[in-house]
Amino acid sequence: MPVKVVTTELGHSLPPEQPHNITFHIPGWETAKALRRGDPNLLSKLSSIYPRFGPWCEVRQLSTALHKALSLPETYGLILFVHPDSFTTAQRYSSDAKWRKPEHVVPLADLWFRVVEIPISDSGSVRLYITAFPSKHAPGVVGTWQNYGCGISSRLAAACLAHLDKLTILPFTATGQDDSALLKPDNVFLYPTGMAAIWRLHNALITLRPEGQILVLGSVFHNSYHLFEESLNGMKHFGRCDATSNLFDELEAYLEKEKNQGRKPAYCFAEFPSNPILVSVDLIRLRKLADKHDFPIILDDTIGSFANIDVLPVADVIVTSITKSLSGYANCMGGSLLLPPPPPISPPLPHFDFHIQKRILPPDASILLQNSQSYLTRSTTLNSNAHSLATYLHSQAQSPLSPVKAVLYPPFLDTKPNYDAFIRPPTPDFPHPGYGCLLAVDFESLDLAKTFYDNLAVYHGPHLGAHLTLAFPFNDAIWGVEPEAAEYLKTFGANPEQVRISVGLESEEELLDTFKYAVNKAAEEKKRLEAQK
Repeated sequence: MPVKVVTTELGHSLPPEQPHNITFHIPGWETAKALRRGDPNLLSKLSSIYPRFGPWCEVRQLSTALHKALSLPETYGLILFVHPDSFTTAQRYSSDAKWRKPEHVVPLADLWFRVVEIPISDSGSVRLYITAFPSKHAPGVVGTWQNYGCGISSRLAAACLAHLDKLTILPFTATGQDDSALLKPDNVFLYPTGMAAIWRLHNALITLRPEGQILVLGSVFHNSYHLFEESLNGMKHFGRCDATSNLFDELEAYLEKEKNQGRKPAYCFAEFPSNPILVSVDLIRLRKLADKHDFPIILDDTIGSFANIDVLPVADVIVTSITKSLSGYANCMGGSLLLPPPPPISPPLPHFDFHIQKRILPPDASILLQNSQSYLTRSTTLNSNAHSLATYLHSQAQSPLSPVKAVLYPPFLDTKPNYDAFIRPPTPDFPHPGYGCLLAVDFESLDLAKTFYDNLAVYHGPHLGAHLTLAFPFNDAIWGVEPEAAEYLKTFGANPEQVRISVGLESEEELLDTFKYAVNKAAEEKKRLEAQK
């Protein structure tokens, strides 16, 4: 069948385009790298954005309105949160000279804090905690929005904008008695974003063991990586987790050394499988080590997806970005923590200070609930489509004429047994658990990867788990601006010549034809380059 042409304009979201969408189409490899650089020309063309990248649309409009209402200087910017601890977070983050460039460090006296309250319905109001800062120092503050995921949503901002005439400015010491509430139906905690869930859990765990480092296994999402890296005692990262690595020998040696120093890890974090290289760590061996050396295991099951895998037997806490497959339509954000009962950690996790900003959830909660109704049906299609596409690409990798070097997808990796040990059994409601929607493709060279990508007629941009297929040169775009980090990522298989694919709900025939076209274009380029030698 003819390959469909993507008609969405640069900077616009996946269709259907509507308010509060969280994707954007930015065709072309170099465009992706321009996004990571923060190219002003590109940013000016974006009509929607992934919310954690920065304040946008309604959030920016509300910020402008509050800037005026608070009579802030023109040289100041501001960011909006819904919890009072954002103030101490901003102070700590923006003054950290170890991780901030000197010109981005903000003198504490230049950070201003304000609190406003806005009734958004007859039944309640929202309290916003505002951090104001000199605009010239913005890079030293905006990370509190990007890395921790606790900023306000566009839906909440829209609700506030509709009631600005009722705004009340409060003393910044006023925190109220009900800004946060413990939500514990069956030990599930909900948060505005996946990173907010990780951030809250991280803060709770390092208060329990402030002397310990964080163990991080394998490839993890870049914001998670920076959060762990910049924590009080840093992290110990073990990059290679494939079946031929010496992971557990190295891990055992490290743990014994820490034990001899009288220290225990704060916790161990791993994605299952990992983003973007889809490696599945041996969780059974990891659980045995955790029991022996007394540290909690935190697993992010976003990529495998809760419908497909059950890691409850080995995890102390499961974190999920429900923005992805569970929501599934790229129009809402959310995160969750799940505590398997009974929690094996001592003291028990329910004693920790988990916060759920209940007032930021209602504008988004109805969308999440509505989207989740089709979660199992969509997961069946995502599993099938991704497996079919990965099978085709894997067959290409076997041919010396193909530009494809390898496909990274759980059933085609040497850690497949580790994944299969936790795949759910079939049920009447979900008869075909599988390997999820995400895969990655390695090419023989950067030139061939670019040729493939630039001829791939799917949506281009970051995000995964959406209803339509998305491709993104994740490693080169995200880490390419940090050469030292990019070299380190290569040591465990996160290569710049790699394209990450989040498979959508299109027909299998359409997907295969689309990818065959792009692979053939890259094969032609390979043949042309070889002829020049």
